[in-house]
Amino acid sequence: MRAFCSLLPFVLAAQAATYDVRPAQGSRFALEVFKSKLWEGRKHTFVFDRFSGVFSFDREQPERSTVRFAVESGSVRCVDDWVKPNQIKDIEKAAADTMAAGTYPEITFQSTRITVKSPDQYEVQGLLTIRGQAKPVALSVKATPREGEFWVEGSGTVKLSDFGLKPPRGVVGVGLFIGTKDEMTVAFGLLAKRL
Repeated sequence: MRAFCSLLPFVLAAQAATYDVRPAQGSRFALEVFKSKLWEGRKHTFVFDRFSGVFSFDREQPERSTVRFAVESGSVRCVDDWVKPNQIKDIEKAAADTMAAGTYPEITFQSTRITVKSPDQYEVQGLLTIRGQAKPVALSVKATPREGEFWVEGSGTVKLSDFGLKPPRGVVGVGLFIGTKDEMTVAFGLLAKRL
């Protein structure tokens, strides 16, 4: 019995596989900011080129799985196709300034609870930290297994004001940041490779 107890931590650890998340072809992490008033129905889509994470997945008990993820705030790019190309750099600078990327270089997520909704479908609750403000969020996630890896995609909605994000007004001369809704979607499609 003593021998079994001493092996138990190793048995439990063996049930969870660890996966590394890095930028890969087709992967994407984005923040979508929605417009109102004159620009109703449009959104600014900001993607981030540099991110990393660790996904520990327990196939037998998925609720015991964990996720840690970090994004470099300064790697933000605007991919809007409804603004003039010469306005993109100003929008990107305004986004980096809004996130105070120089002071808060990372956006992070740490899971606190994972709930199985159906096969390969999960609700992942955790703390999202932007601009030094950590707030609870719930993400709807689909994890599709592949040989030695997972394709993980999902989204969740948060409030800009929860993170102290106040978009500058009148940027780019035409007021593109005027009439911004107090909501933002976190959307992602990520490749997780087994370590």
